[in-house]
Amino acid sequence: RPEFVGFAGSDSGAINVPLDHPVTMIFDEKMDVNSFPDNFTLSSISGSIGGTFAISASGDSIVIFTPLESMNTAEVYTASVGGGVRDVNGNSRLSPNVDNIPEENDVFTTGAYAQNGYAHIFVSDKLGKIVYQVGEINNYEKQEIITEASREMRMTPDGSKLLVVNKVNPGILSVINPQTLELITTIEVGSGPDHVFATNSTAYISNVSGRTISIVNLSTLSLETTFGFDDGFRPRDVVYSEKTNKIYLSSNQTSDFAKIRVIDAGNYESFYDIENVMPEKRTEDMELSPDGEYIFIAENQTLNLIIFSTSSETVVNTLVADYTRNEDGISADDAYYLVTNGGGVFKVDYTSLGFTDFMNLGRILNSVGVTAGGELLYVCSQVDSTLDLVETSTLQKISDVHVPGVLNEIAVSKLNY
Repeated sequence: RPEFVGFAGSDSGAINVPLDHPVTMIFDEKMDVNSFPDNFTLSSISGSIGGTFAISASGDSIVIFTPLESMNTAEVYTASVGGGVRDVNGNSRLSPNVDNIPEENDVFTTGAYAQNGYAHIFVSDKLGKIVYQVGEINNYEKQEIITEASREMRMTPDGSKLLVVNKVNPGILSVINPQTLELITTIEVGSGPDHVFATNSTAYISNVSGRTISIVNLSTLSLETTFGFDDGFRPRDVVYSEKTNKIYLSSNQTSDFAKIRVIDAGNYESFYDIENVMPEKRTEDMELSPDGEYIFIAENQTLNLIIFSTSSETVVNTLVADYTRNEDGISADDAYYLVTNGGGVFKVDYTSLGFTDFMNLGRILNSVGVTAGGELLYVCSQVDSTLDLVETSTLQKISDVHVPGVLNEIAVSKLNY
């Protein structure tokens, strides 16, 4: 019987493959291509693709499948060779008396993440000072010592600036050129900055130690204002919704953990509180949906994910991610993703506002980023200095990359370099 040697190296777990990519199968003897149509499939979540089979000019034991239509972008395709394929003498790969166990191989097709270059991924070191850069999807590139005691990182939506808040006293916001990984400038903000939210023109920074909020003009690269509250409110996380033109703050105080403070972005002195938003603890992370309608609140040290509507100013759903404690979240164009300490990755659909998919990466996770096209998640693990790459349509891992250091926060560029 013919033995299946394997798929070509260019097919073996390949990523960023062209949409017309052929599949090459290698056997130990000459094969009958007429036996392949009934015993081979190339399929994805979207269905199967037909094609033609031919013997390779480089050897009569090599069979090439050429798809008749383009594969979809940024999708995992599985090539499956059944036991019924035969050699030219009529012998099948597997005996009809044994289970028909196919040989399979996955490839991941090219997408927006690889048009005109690759999105760059930035990861900060937990011990501070170092920012690492990953490019070409899964290749570690370089590092720069450009920060002090870094906390959260954010890309501006247009991809022109990488922002890093540095938890020192006085606190600073580092503005970095993501194309060169060079420091553009530092801007002094309040004491102990912890979280940052960015538009293309403005950065909003919560200063936990100083109990203040800093507003930075990203056009002039200057501090616009830093303000606090007479009642001693200590902000923890911050988001800004263009839909309502309001700033939303969570509280770092144990006695006030359940409330959200809402500030008029046109008049920083005008604010009010919404009580009983968080059921158990203070926030671990807050993320805004692209349309500014929903704030996804991952509660600290719990499994609770609270979904808050900015238009109705009410909690519209509370989900329980039953997989150890929450660590981080990220909003893509069509879904929100939550990672948990025990290795869980949860997907939340913006329409149903419920969990629609889940995967276990088997690592202790702490941070997550997403490409601009929403095609790839980069999930960070401090324990083994690894970024796992997950395609978003089915939450399937496709690759990983090891980066030196104790990985902390992650940010993904919109622009390709």
